[in-house]
Amino acid sequence: MEKDKCIICGKSESEYAFDYLEVQTLHIRDLTGEKRVQALGETGSGCVCKACAAKKLGQIENQTFPVKSLAPFIIIFLIGVFLCAFGLGRDKIFLMMGAAAIACGIMGSFSRLRNAKVKREEYSVLSNEDALEEAAWEVFSNALPKKDGENDLTYIPITEKTLALKNGDLMIVYDLLPAIAKKAWNIIHGVEEEENQDE
Repeated sequence: MEKDKCIICGKSESEYAFDYLEVQTLHIRDLTGEKRVQALGETGSGCVCKACAAKKLGQIENQTFPVKSLAPFIIIFLIGVFLCAFGLGRDKIFLMMGAAAIACGIMGSFSRLRNAKVKREEYSVLSNEDALEEAAWEVFSNALPKKDGENDLTYIPITEKTLALKNGDLMIVYDLLPAIAKKAWNIIHGVEEEENQDE
């Protein structure tokens, strides 16, 4: 698809254009716990049209019960209920597994509902144009690949807002390791390592 076309519907002359920097994260689990290894990928660009952004904004503002994101936890909860019912008068292992599944389903559901509420509140304080731009970025970043082999992929938008961030801010906002935050700052500002801004 051409870069000036909407990444979702293919409409030409899309209103929101984004430049971004790819972040690759590999999660390594060993006896000491979980470690992260990060690297920066390519920069890229793309577009989202206003109609697709408005559709996403409407979903965020109106979705008080996000069925799609809750479905896995509802299924886990129902499996837990089934295991508990099946385990009555039988092996206690079924009761334990059922109770664990029920707890997982309830906690996961509450987490998703809370996240949806927080997101609605964040968007509610923005002007309509700013909210549309945020929704457009969410649409755009969600359409980009999430995995490259074993690496998780996330993306940093190269906007006035991110350009105003310091190294430490980038690290916190985009969950970067310190060294990667410094490299990311250099790349999005187009400067050499020795010119890097202090935290």
